[in-house]
Amino acid sequence: MARAVKYQQIEDWIYERLRSGELHKGDRLETEAEMAEKFSFSRQTVRQALSDLEKKGIIRKIQGSGSYIQRQFPENGNIPLTKAVTIISSYSDSYIFPRILQSMTDVLQKNGYSVRIMFTNNRRETERRILTTLISEESGDPLIVEPVTSALPNPNIVYYRKLMSRGIPIVFFNTYYPGIDIPHVSLDDVAAGRKVTDYLISLGHRKIGCIFKSDDGQGLRRYEGYQEALTDAGIPIDENHVCWVDTCRLKGMLKKDNWILDRLGECTAAVCYNDEVAYMLTELCEAAKVRIPQDLSIVSIDNSRLTQLAPVPLTSVRHPMETLGEKAAHVLLDLIQDPSGKAEDHTYEFSPEIAVRESAMPFPGLQNRAKKS
Repeated sequence: MARAVKYQQIEDWIYERLRSGELHKGDRLETEAEMAEKFSFSRQTVRQALSDLEKKGIIRKIQGSGSYIQRQFPENGNIPLTKAVTIISSYSDSYIFPRILQSMTDVLQKNGYSVRIMFTNNRRETERRILTTLISEESGDPLIVEPVTSALPNPNIVYYRKLMSRGIPIVFFNTYYPGIDIPHVSLDDVAAGRKVTDYLISLGHRKIGCIFKSDDGQGLRRYEGYQEALTDAGIPIDENHVCWVDTCRLKGMLKKDNWILDRLGECTAAVCYNDEVAYMLTELCEAAKVRIPQDLSIVSIDNSRLTQLAPVPLTSVRHPMETLGEKAAHVLLDLIQDPSGKAEDHTYEFSPEIAVRESAMPFPGLQNRAKKS
């Protein structure tokens, strides 16, 4: 760790001279011996710094001649953009992400960009580590990012602002952080929450519970749509029938404490945050001998393959997936060409469409579980 701090000091010294205009493209740097003497570091530490700068394209080493500045910073202090895009995503699993990431990659590669993909597993510490590494490396990669736990205050916003100050184009996908001027491409989550709730209301349901994620912005916005639908239909919102889970608790949903079924006990229908939550709920119902849709109608969001793997095929709002990935890539390319545009000019939210299946039925055909022994 000590060596990393030392060689980074040398790199920072060279970067500062580039920004100030002291060094220009083609200038020859001091020799290894001179830099070692200036910093009182070993020549091995100097070589490590120069090797790192060469990998980043900042300098060019000529055998027997020395090290020369290869890349000049613009006068505005922005870092020159590379022809590589870094995509930062929460997960790499087989839910919706592979299709989104593949479509992004296809568009970017067709436009001459290479792509590297990094994963946070929805952890702020991992997001921080990735962002600080990009900053310390003086990376010129444009970014497409899925924000981490976007419903919660996030100390990593400062790193996004730092990258923006260097002229790095950034696009959020799936969700976004409020209060920062970065465009996003996503499903219209408020409208999606409303769409599935309105569908249940149209089937005659009035006691409609829900399960939403509390730490992701999509969860809060989908809940907002759920509330709007009930309010406009004149149906009171009973908080006793609202279930909140975060990323950690979601993993324990199938534990046998039955708290979710207890809260949904008087409900004839339930709105689920996404297909993963809905699939887990169907397993809970199956274990408790709660019939779907006869005892409980279930609707969801994402229309992933889980809708077909559930015991009863799930009614679900379609997630745009490939189209969303393509749109996010095109928005980033637009920002690279014209970085002066405002975030709202590039933000795009897809209107929800519902895929109706067998997991929900009209209320008159239901049996009230509250009467069951």
